[in-house]
Amino acid sequence: MISLSAGKIGLASILALVFSTALAQQQSATINKGKKVLTGSQRDSVRSVISAAMIQPSWIFNSDLILYNASNAAGLKTYYIADPTHSKSIRLFDGNELVELTSAYLSQSVHPTKVDFSIQSVSPTDPAILLCNVQGVALQYDLKKGIFGEVDPGKSASKPFPVKAVPRKDIWTFYTKDGAYGVYANNHNLFLKKSGALGKDSVVQLTYDGDANYSFARKTVSNHNRGQRGPWLGEWLGDTHIGFALRSDQRKVRDLTLINSLAMYAPVRVDYKYELPGDENVTQYELWLLNADNAKMQKINIDRFPDQEVKMNQNQQSGGIYFTRESRTVDTIQLCRVDPYTFKTTVLITEVGKPILNDQLQTYMVINEGKEVIWWSERTGKGAYYLYDHTGKLKNAITKGDFVAGNIVDVNTKARYMILEGFGYKSANNPYHKKFYKVNLDGSGFVELTPGQGDHSIMPSLDKKFIIDSYSAVDSLPKCEIRDMNGKVRTVIPMLDHRTLTDYGLNMPILRKVKAADHITDLYGIIYTPADFDPRQKYPVICNVYPGPQVDGIPQGFNITPSNNAKLADLGFIVLQFGYRGSSPLRGRDFYTFGHGNLRDYALADCKYVVEQLAESYPYMDLDRVGIYGHSGGGFMTAAAMLTYPDFFKVGVSSSGNHDNNIYGKFWTETYQGVEQTKPVTVDSLGNLHASFSSSAPTTIELAKNLKGRILLVTGDMDNNVHPANTIRLANALIRNNKRFDLMILPGIAHEVSGDYYRNLISNYFVDHLKNWKGFDVNMVK
Repeated sequence: MISLSAGKIGLASILALVFSTALAQQQSATINKGKKVLTGSQRDSVRSVISAAMIQPSWIFNSDLILYNASNAAGLKTYYIADPTHSKSIRLFDGNELVELTSAYLSQSVHPTKVDFSIQSVSPTDPAILLCNVQGVALQYDLKKGIFGEVDPGKSASKPFPVKAVPRKDIWTFYTKDGAYGVYANNHNLFLKKSGALGKDSVVQLTYDGDANYSFARKTVSNHNRGQRGPWLGEWLGDTHIGFALRSDQRKVRDLTLINSLAMYAPVRVDYKYELPGDENVTQYELWLLNADNAKMQKINIDRFPDQEVKMNQNQQSGGIYFTRESRTVDTIQLCRVDPYTFKTTVLITEVGKPILNDQLQTYMVINEGKEVIWWSERTGKGAYYLYDHTGKLKNAITKGDFVAGNIVDVNTKARYMILEGFGYKSANNPYHKKFYKVNLDGSGFVELTPGQGDHSIMPSLDKKFIIDSYSAVDSLPKCEIRDMNGKVRTVIPMLDHRTLTDYGLNMPILRKVKAADHITDLYGIIYTPADFDPRQKYPVICNVYPGPQVDGIPQGFNITPSNNAKLADLGFIVLQFGYRGSSPLRGRDFYTFGHGNLRDYALADCKYVVEQLAESYPYMDLDRVGIYGHSGGGFMTAAAMLTYPDFFKVGVSSSGNHDNNIYGKFWTETYQGVEQTKPVTVDSLGNLHASFSSSAPTTIELAKNLKGRILLVTGDMDNNVHPANTIRLANALIRNNKRFDLMILPGIAHEVSGDYYRNLISNYFVDHLKNWKGFDVNMVK
């Protein structure tokens, strides 16, 4: 191992300077074991120093070597190479030495802290030669001699990432691998280009019924209106001349409308397609095949469920075209294969999940040119992978045990193993922390690659022999270890010590595990305390909420930049952010589906009980002053909590809440509240399937009469996700019930609200109304 003593001394020096200034300026007494209190500017100074000292290693191309650097307080970098094969690290040089070693090859002088240095690759003929770039000049560095030199042509590597030449310069045309044909979309229709001699191409128009809502054009940032020439929706199948595209038909889907009040000269009406729960006309999907050799299009019959959701992975295997189709009731999914020559559709796997499938994690991978399929399922209650053969016959379970298998990172079909994410494995102390595992495709040889406690990310080497394992938690600085494929540490990248934060006054969030309202289920979350926290005082409490179910939004890894919750806490609050039952797909079927059929209320009892539990452990939490806030689903939950427990939650800020899920997205309400098929399936003259569906969800509107505290409703007037009508309807209900409330319309703002004004709107509301809460007569005076 190496030492970063020089870098650490520099950091300590600047920290000492910052904190000695802090102590001289400190107005209040030290608190809680002599902890120092920093002003906002002092904390920012410390954070910038720590952020600059963070180490971010990267693989050197075409090798198993890792380049990283460490900076001292003056910004001078020292460069190192980690060599996991030999379990060692090598110091290369610092910025001063680098400038001295390369000065003869540079056209002008450069400051040691500003020098631009990178390693492109290792020489393919001599592993002791590093091919580098210094200030834009290609040089080679001899590890044995410790000197730079001009690149030896005999030892230079080819371009690390060779780019295959495109047959034509038309960026919108997708060509077959042999360049014989190309396809592009124009005015929503499809055009086939055949490459001719001397660059003279012939073009054939393949479709004529294109429409903005029935298009073969792919949506892109530069082609947002989809009416101009652009890339088509589909792909070519391997090295064949067969193309395929999944085309959606939204021509009958209803329009919702917004008014852009900030448009030039006069307000402008904005219409957009939007499906509501129970709608008769929803998106329909069509699979089209293209045979470029005869310029023929063929529509494939893929219908099985009325109003089914169809998805298709890119980079299809040449053995067939694979897609999944999911029932509108979100409880049945099928993996299907289409023969590109006979057009026959074969069902390979049918998965049924009650009450709903976990479509956040549901995935598959076709391998070995279609000979096998890796399939994710929650059939045992926890997500796991299974191996099927090409006919859809189950071969074996790949992962087993009481943990949730996540995304596939890599599959090695020759060595017969896969690398995957996982959540809640027995060694983890937090089921939300992402960790990584290796397992053979026959289910044997399970290896935990990342055993360290925290939320992990990995970067495999090119040959997949080693991984860079970086991990942290919200209350601890990142660590970095280089591991082999048995999970063994081969070398460690030195990182900042955790005491860097705690010893110098940067208060960290508190990670806590508590019980749900059932007194059985473990819940996990974060407590944020003020910078000048004094446990002898009483603090008002604020819950930052988002009930999921697709995600809970709780941060898991370290971030030196303070969160909005931390900034709010610094104003004199205890801020809580916890995940409740039903809030995440990462903890298995029973947890994920807890709120199904109870979309409004499922998280409320847990939220209240978490506050009550924590107050027993932390008497500085004032249960007479409890606030709550959230955005989107969290805005919905904020209003629901204040109206369900009006004597407990005193002040709330509800932002962009889907208060009436009956006018929110079909995908959301039908999935998480439920949907019923009300009429049997019929088939029209064109062979299309039809049925009727019904979905109904409780809202916050019928609870408006219960309001006792102060609530601020916020919405952007251009929100095309949660339509402003959701907020307006709750406001109308409060008016009808003679309640006082506050309403803020943010002009020109869509769903993703951000910025200083929005953050200050929240913090000011709690400072004004919760900090000195003395009661409030919510009813209008008659």
